[in-house]
Amino acid sequence: MSFLNKVRNSFLSACIGFLPVAMLQSCSDDDNGPNYPNGTYMADWAEVNDAAIEGEIMIFNFEATAPWTAASTEEWCKVLSPEGVAGQSTLRLEIAPNTSLKGRSTEVTISVAGAAEQAVVAVRQGDGDIEHGSGTYREVNKWVYDYMAEMYLWNDNIPKLELDYSVDYQSFLKSMLDGVASFDNANKDDGVLIGDQRIYFTYIDSNAPISRGVGDQINDSGIMSIGGASFEVEGGGMALGLVIRLVAPDTEAAKAGIKRGDFITKVNGITVTESNYQSLASSIFKGNVTVTVNDVDFTGSAAVVTPRGDISFSSSAYTDPAIYKASVATTASGKKVGYLLHMGFDMAYDEQMIDIFNQFKTEGIDELIIDLRYNPGGMVLSSTVLGTLVAGSQHKDKIYLRTTYNSARTAKGEKGEYFIGNPSNPENPEGYQNIAKALDAAVGLKRVFVITSGTTASASELLINGLRGIGIEVNTIGLRTLGKNAGMEGIRQSFLRYVFTFYPITFYCENAQGFRDYAGGFPADLELDETSIYPGDFGTSADYLSRAALQWADTGQKPSTGRSRSAAGTISALDVTDNDNAFRRMGGSIVMRGE
Repeated sequence: MSFLNKVRNSFLSACIGFLPVAMLQSCSDDDNGPNYPNGTYMADWAEVNDAAIEGEIMIFNFEATAPWTAASTEEWCKVLSPEGVAGQSTLRLEIAPNTSLKGRSTEVTISVAGAAEQAVVAVRQGDGDIEHGSGTYREVNKWVYDYMAEMYLWNDNIPKLELDYSVDYQSFLKSMLDGVASFDNANKDDGVLIGDQRIYFTYIDSNAPISRGVGDQINDSGIMSIGGASFEVEGGGMALGLVIRLVAPDTEAAKAGIKRGDFITKVNGITVTESNYQSLASSIFKGNVTVTVNDVDFTGSAAVVTPRGDISFSSSAYTDPAIYKASVATTASGKKVGYLLHMGFDMAYDEQMIDIFNQFKTEGIDELIIDLRYNPGGMVLSSTVLGTLVAGSQHKDKIYLRTTYNSARTAKGEKGEYFIGNPSNPENPEGYQNIAKALDAAVGLKRVFVITSGTTASASELLINGLRGIGIEVNTIGLRTLGKNAGMEGIRQSFLRYVFTFYPITFYCENAQGFRDYAGGFPADLELDETSIYPGDFGTSADYLSRAALQWADTGQKPSTGRSRSAAGTISALDVTDNDNAFRRMGGSIVMRGE
């Protein structure tokens, strides 16, 4: 209630208490006029009165010309003061918490004796937007909504969604995606089903805290993937331990000499068992440990395990690079085969990739293996650079990727095209010169061998689809790819001193032949599962998938599954579920707007 109203109420109370009845009308006429049709005046309720979502006691003051009663028809709005007398009065309401999915409202009526009309107090709780959060990220959520409403590939039903802008930005985004999915699963191509849960491709990345502390830095050993394994050893008996599957270059573990294929039987002096291998693997990921390392060599169905000693390594902060390994192998027939272990499409590594292909070209490679088994995607421009490095000048200016948008943008004639060897692109009007630079280093092959898995996605699948679209033979080895045939146009903005980068799915990826129907993933031309195979050095015959690719490249004939498996070391694999960093990278087919 305003200060002026309080003064006026005090004055009116004095009039009512001390003046004759005949003078009452005269005193009140000066402030409120001669008539009070509903019997109330000087009320401090508004036209619409908003109640807190979590519930509250609402108190309204007013003056009544006679005794009165109040009533509510809704159980969630309980009248605590159902009656009163003439003069200064108070209406008290108890509002229950709103846990529903929609806003709600009611009208509390006040009936004053002798009045021709009822006074009405309108109470609203939610106004259609249920407020369950603190409201800290309301501005961020509005930014997300506006961009989704315009750009999201399945944006038709977004205006129909009922959303809570008060929650954190991750929860808000998920509520939008779930809301679109509720309309006949319209955005089914935005994500994959894991069990009965959909994991969306659309995501938002930020250094703003939700549940973690501000400024947290990830520090670990640099080991990206570990497997548990047991297998038969030569001379009888079984070995049980942890197998290193992937180590990031130039990290603490790599500097200490830990490599793919190392077999760990003790961690900090504790022997690995079936009951503790999960927790011991977690310790290895974190670093600051001493491990007992062994070399393993399969000479048939049984293995020879040779102790190598104890190795200690710490933890530190590091940048996970896009390129883990590049090498050239000479096959039995004398062919030179280039090998590239590519982990993610990051433009910061494009010049390094060009340098690697310059070396491939200098060494005169005849065939090329691109290992994308751990690659979830990344920047479209970087994928176009790699496509150009493979295809060469004979395919210059051919379409590598064509992007198609939602119905509204399509109706306006919007489209995006990326070309082999041509720097022009829809992201940057000045072009991306590394695409043109890649032509000089291109190996210009008619076929390529690509190692794939269920992690191979987005810009990695774009490479397969884009090269096939211009007539290059792409032979895939491993497992079916993830199946992400759509991409993102990312935007970046600062709020609350934090940086937010938003990557919604906004376009389908088509090749030069107009093909985009790979939401189910690309099946492997040679299907091989390395889960129960002992890991060997990437790009060599010691690695199960690399060996098959090298054999295919050498002979020109696809190996049989049985022959490929017979030369491998078979193990009983134990899943390590904690901190498998190789499968936690952010991926995508990403286009940045306004960069």
